[in-house]
Amino acid sequence: MANKKLCIFILIATIVTQATWVRAVEYTVGECKGWNEGVDFQAWADGKQYSQGDRLVFNYEYGKHNVVLLPDQASLDNCNLEKPLISLAHCGRNVVNLRTPGKVYVSSAVGEDCKKGLKFWVDVKPCPAVLQGAHYIT
Repeated sequence: MANKKLCIFILIATIVTQATWVRAVEYTVGECKGWNEGVDFQAWADGKQYSQGDRLVFNYEYGKHNVVLLPDQASLDNCNLEKPLISLAHCGRNVVNLRTPGKVYVSSAVGEDCKKGLKFWVDVKPCPAVLQGAHYIT
């Protein structure tokens, strides 16, 4: 009986350990420069691996910018901000949770922000399986 309990404990500990390997990443947009003019946000976004559950954090001066999610690449490229999927407040800090796989198009809709470069897109990959490799447990 003690052997069975030990095996169950080891199994649970192994699963919990593997589950901690799959953690959401929090990306601060623009790093220390924040969500402000003068940053090449597409260059910042390129080369990163985005997965479901990751978060984009936008830091900026209160009231100066905002964050909108746009429906497609054409809206982003042309700064067509009339019909955003989501528009977040001008509060100085916004967080976008990347919940579904696919491309996410982001901009600021304040004044000429979009035309000044406050825009980028990311490609969100499906979340890796939490128990990937668990079949090796015997």
